[in-house]
Parts: sequence; structure tokens; C-alpha cells
Amino acid sequence: MQAAKGRKRPFALRALAVFGAALGLLFLLLLGACALPGGPVRAHLVDSAQTIRQEGLYPAWFGFKLFQMDNYTDTLMLMEAATADETGPLTAMMTNTAYNVDNFETLGDDLAAYLEARESGDPGAVEKAGLEPFSYARYWHGYLIWLRPLLCLMPYTGVRAVQYAVLFALLAAVLALLRRRCGLPAALWFAVSQLLVTVFWVPHQIQYFTCFALAYGGCVWVLARPRRSDALCLGLVALGVATAFCDLLVTPVLTLGLPLACWLLQPQQRLRAGFRQCALCLGGCLCWGAGYGLCWAFKWVLAALVTGQNVIADALRQIGVRTAADTWHGMTLTWGNIARFVYDTLQARGLFWPLLLALLLAAALFAACLRSRAALVRALPLGFAAVLPLVWFAALRAHSIQHGWFTWRALGLTLFAGLAFVYYACDPRAALRRLKQKGKRI
Repeated sequence: MQAAKGRKRPFALRALAVFGAALGLLFLLLLGACALPGGPVRAHLVDSAQTIRQEGLYPAWFGFKLFQMDNYTDTLMLMEAATADETGPLTAMMTNTAYNVDNFETLGDDLAAYLEARESGDPGAVEKAGLEPFSYARYWHGYLIWLRPLLCLMPYTGVRAVQYAVLFALLAAVLALLRRRCGLPAALWFAVSQLLVTVFWVPHQIQYFTCFALAYGGCVWVLARPRRSDALCLGLVALGVATAFCDLLVTPVLTLGLPLACWLLQPQQRLRAGFRQCALCLGGCLCWGAGYGLCWAFKWVLAALVTGQNVIADALRQIGVRTAADTWHGMTLTWGNIARFVYDTLQARGLFWPLLLALLLAAALFAACLRSRAALVRALPLGFAAVLPLVWFAALRAHSIQHGWFTWRALGLTLFAGLAFVYYACDPRAALRRLKQKGKRI
């Protein structure tokens, strides 16, 4: 009897339980957020709309495209927070209604017009203002779980301040835990990688904040105490669900790769590193992907049932657009054309040949400094984690190119895991020893 009690349930059942618990909890939290009164939210959004109009929809720090913000998407989020009390909470969280006039370049003005119309108390004021409703039902929009409660208390600028406090508290926790469990180099790699992808601007936007916060939270959980591989995979199921529920397809691969890399860097995992651990990493990716994909599919089915809209067809069409769209800005998205686009862009800025030379030198240094074939094999799991963003970019090539000014931050994972991979696979002293041996032969 005791042996039967101590026996673990099959992994598939445990994964299904984690999936159900995560989705159920997030569902209830979102339902509760949509049930909050809309009056305080709209009162604080009056100043928020003015902030959006002053900044513009796409402000770029220093005029650099990769430092561009996305007030456009944040305005859609604010609009959904304002409209959530138009219907019952369940209908609101399934339809995710926003408004605009005749194009999406006036969203700041449209938000202000909507708030003014609702404030008037006239049931027909929104329609009289020329505002047309549209549904964004294919996403869960789980960011409303914290956005609507915060907007009951503060404007958009206050939400940004809270996001800064939360994200940097999580970042500090990750760095402290990495230092304690994996050593100072690991903490430095993480800090450098996040600084290079401008993490200091991430909390400025609601949509950028989501994946980084979930990824850092996953890292804290992984590093809090040693986790077995089955526990890691169950945690990745939950992270996949949370990512699909809260994110708008910004940098979701971070919530998979950063916790996975932190797990691989712990001493007990470094002792087991090699081909077998690459298989474990693949299993973790499948668990995260199952949680991510099934969570999204649940929204399509539920939204179709509640709203009567053909949400499933819209979602499948959007998948095709983001993964295998034929053209973008008139360019056929073949790999040859993409390579030519990258070449032309870099060449126009005088960067192609310097970057190519740097890559060739880096490859030569890597080969010269390689510790041994055994060290390379032991470092392979970290290399596996490092290439995950590249695989993601390739799979969603249309979306990754179209929104490259924010999707590029997923490379924070490549930098973090890549630095660790090089550290464990290479040693400059190995190159010096080889040079000395060649000198003796001569």
C-alpha cells in the first residue's frame, strides 16, 4: 500500500493537471479583472490618452529603429481595459473589443474620443463619434489581469512605474540566485545579455514587459532549489500556458529558453551534460510548446462558442500569415530574398563586411580555443538553448521580419546561453598550448 502511494502518476497525467490548473487559475483571474468597475479605469485613462498623443504611437529612442517603442499596441490594450464593462465579464474577455475611426494611426485620438463618449452618458455617443468596434478575440489578453486593477488606481505612467519596479526586482532576484547557485560568471553573462537587448526600456511598454517578467519569474523558480528534469518540464508546461495567455506574440521564446538555460547551468546539470541532456531539452521544448499551443486553441474554441464569431478560422489564417506569408512590403519571402534584404540593409549602413569579418574571426578563435571534443559535447545543451530564438525566427519569419524592432530582443537568450556555451567549450590557454606544440615541432 505504501509503495502504491509513493508511486508517481504518469507524466502525461501530471502535465495535464498542471495545464488545467494553470489555465483555470488564469481564466478566473482574467474573469475577475474584467468584472472590475470601468469608471475608475476610464477616469485614469483620460491622462493616459494625452500621454499617448504627446509621445506618438512609435517613439524611437535616439531615432534608432531597434529602440522603437510600441504605444500603438499599448493603446489597444488600454482601449480593451476601458471597454471591458460594456458587456458581462465572460463576454468581454472573449470578444476583447476595441474601437477606431477609419485607420489605426489615430488610436490615441480614438481612445480620447471613446472616453469622452462614455463620459457623456449618451448610449449612442460612441457611434455618433464615428468609432467602429472591432474584436481581437484570437488572443486571451491576459495582461488585463494586472492592467485593469492598476488602472483603477493610477494612469498609464503609473503602470509603467510599477512594471519597472517588478521587472527589476525579478532581474535582481535572478542575478542573485545565479550568483549563488551557478557562480559569478553566470550572473555576469545574464546581466550583459539583458543589457545588450535594452532591458532597461522593456517595462516602458506593457506588451514588452509580459514575456520578460514571465521569463524572469521562471528563472527564479528554476534556481530557487534543484529541480529534477520532470519538474522542469512540468514548470515549462505552466510557462507555456501563461505565455500564450498573457503575451501578444512579442518574445515568447524567452519564457522557454531563459529558465531552461538557468537549469542547464546548475552544477548538478553540468555534471550530466551531453547528448542525453540535449534530448531532455527537446522534451522541455515540447512540453512548453504543448502548453503554449493548447492554451491558445482553448481561446479560439471558447471565443467561438461565446461570441458566435469564426475565431478559429481567423486564428488559423493569422498563423499562416505569420509563419508562411508570401510577401512583405512587396518582397516575396523566400530565404534568398530574405538574405538579400539583410545584405542590402547592412551594406547600406556599411556594416556587412565588418560584421562578416568579425564572424569569421570569431569562428577561427572558437576553433583555436576549443578545449576538446568532449568539452564541446558537454556544452552542447547550452548551444541548443542558444539557437532557440533563431529557430523561432525561422518558423515565424514573416512576423519576425515585420516586427523586427521588438522581436530582436529574443536574442537575449542567444547571448546568455551562447556566452555560457563558449565559456564551457573554449579556453584561450588551449590555443596557447597548441601554438607552443607547433613551435616545438618547427
